[in-house]
Amino acid sequence: MSAFGLVAFFLIVTLPLLVAAVVPARSRLVVWTVVVVAAVVPWIGWTDHAHWDRIQWVPFSGVYRLRDVVLNVLFYVPIGVFYVQRRPGRARAVVEATLYGLALSALTEFSQVFSHGRFPSVTDLVTNVAGAWLGAWTSVTVRRRVRRT
Repeated sequence: MSAFGLVAFFLIVTLPLLVAAVVPARSRLVVWTVVVVAAVVPWIGWTDHAHWDRIQWVPFSGVYRLRDVVLNVLFYVPIGVFYVQRRPGRARAVVEATLYGLALSALTEFSQVFSHGRFPSVTDLVTNVAGAWLGAWTSVTVRRRVRRT
């Protein structure tokens, strides 16, 4: 794994734990949303025209790295976990968290259409949504099992 991959993995694993330890539960989703936007939206290299031809429309086609898939999933797991923490009694929390992850990912991927340095892809969208779903499902499942014992 490259130095970038190691740093990214370290941040994606430890930063949510830091947020969970320091930030009040009601604010964690907002804080992690800001982290995602800050990390994914291209803040430099904006253009006044779209690059629709640079989008990888078919997921998992063309060139993609397993490392990127894993990092994308892990990056969105906290979205699902923190969403469920804000809505602990909601039966549809997993669906709502997944839809929140979909909306966030779609918006951040769309912002990359207007950048020369970024390459939006449906693979990123799918893996981000999978991460949000995984985080929400895990959070709900663990919460149910803890209540039973």
